[in-house]
Amino acid sequence: MFRYFLIIGTISLWTAIWVVLVILARFIDGTGRLAYRTGRRWAWGVLKISNVKVVVEGQEKINENDQYIFISNHSSAFDIPSMYWGVKNKHGMLAKKQLKYVPFFGWAMWAAGHYFVDRKDHRAALAVMEQVAAQMSENKDNSLIIFAEGTRSEDGHLQRFKKGAFILSLDTGIPIVPVVINGAHVAMGKKQRQISSTTIKLTILPPMNPNDYSTETRNQYLADAKALFEEHYIPPKK
Repeated sequence: MFRYFLIIGTISLWTAIWVVLVILARFIDGTGRLAYRTGRRWAWGVLKISNVKVVVEGQEKINENDQYIFISNHSSAFDIPSMYWGVKNKHGMLAKKQLKYVPFFGWAMWAAGHYFVDRKDHRAALAVMEQVAAQMSENKDNSLIIFAEGTRSEDGHLQRFKKGAFILSLDTGIPIVPVVINGAHVAMGKKQRQISSTTIKLTILPPMNPNDYSTETRNQYLADAKALFEEHYIPPKK
């Protein structure tokens, strides 16, 4: 427990410093590119402090300068810094609306180009997705990361995927890239109060072309993506 609280304390201090730097970076560079790069350094530091390594497989399957909707499984708080550091395409993440109002941290997320959605209000969530679609259509150098399950899995096993990413892909024509995260639940599960030194593996799979689907077959789009995760994800042993 001492190690856990030492790491958490150090990460909190590290985060406090980089939150300010990210906000300043947004004011210096209104495009958000500097804030994004600054945010990636925060993610690198969180992983380093925790002695958690990230390896990426399949980087050659995508173009670093192309626009994608990355979808991932979600079982640990370490999914966020792992994806933020491991995915090189400039991107924002989809986060719950409540985080937007957290002083400094929420402001830094806004500065770094993340998007906020109200999970409790379906109409508001759809409106946010429309806003995200419009912004991604205007800003072709900005990708998006969505945790397809919406929230962290308590036992590390895959949960039901939500439709938002697939609707967004169909509406914008932006390909979905599945990124399978293995090992994050070992680092720290949702209910764990310890951080284990480990290696998290990100497996980038080939882009899925939305032109192969339609509004009528969006459930198949989701099912095909889920099948890829079931094939490549290694759930924790009970």
